[in-house]
Amino acid sequence: MKTPSPALRRAVVIAGAALALAACETAPIDQRTQGQIIGGATGAILGAQIGGGSGQLIATGAGAVLGTMVGGNIGQRLDEAN
Repeated sequence: MKTPSPALRRAVVIAGAALALAACETAPIDQRTQGQIIGGATGAILGAQIGGGSGQLIATGAGAVLGTMVGGNIGQRLDEAN
């Protein structure tokens, strides 16, 4: 089995920290914010897997940004539906 790259490990740690901090929030967060957190973390992890070599950091960042945008959009639509 291939050892995870340092960028992937970093992305997983950042995603875990973001989720842990969001769980500590005392006021309930809306679905848009939840979608942004989950989408950003998922996008960063996928970007780290897709990117290679010197482009891995860029792919991780791009995945995080796109995931945040898509997750927030989905969450906002769910908020509006409720």
